[in-house]
Amino acid sequence: MTQTAPASATDLHRLLDDLVERVPTADLSVLLSPDGLPLATSQAVTTESGDFVAAAAAALHALAVAAGRQLHGGTALRTIVEMEHVLLAVEPAGDGALLAVTFGAATDPETVNGPIAEAADRAARVLAGTGLTPGGIR
Repeated sequence: MTQTAPASATDLHRLLDDLVERVPTADLSVLLSPDGLPLATSQAVTTESGDFVAAAAAALHALAVAAGRQLHGGTALRTIVEMEHVLLAVEPAGDGALLAVTFGAATDPETVNGPIAEAADRAARVLAGTGLTPGGIR
C-alpha cells in the first residue's frame, strides 16, 4: 500500500518547486527548521544535498541573528552569501522555519528578493495552518 503525503506537505513541495521554476537562476530550495533539519525540498534536491544546505543555512542565519543582536542591528531579515559560483539566500518563513534557496553565481540579489519573500510568506502560512513538525514533512 502506498502512502500519500498530507496535502500541506505536498503544498510545501509544490511551493518550493514553483520557486525554482519561476526564478531562472534558482537551482534548489529547502524549507528547514531553525536547528537545520530539512522540512521540505524542491524536487531536484537529494537527501544529502538537502541535509547539507539545511545545516549550512541554519548556521549562517544563526550567525546573522547573533550579529544583529550583538550589534543592535535588529532582526535578521535575510542572510545572503555570495560565492564564486553560487548565491545562497536564507529567509525566515514564519516563527519556526527558514527558507534556503541557491542560485547561479551571476544572480543579482536584488532580483530574487521578491520571489524569496513571497515563497517564505506562503510557506509560513502553510506551516501555521497545519502544525507540521520536522519529522512530519519530509
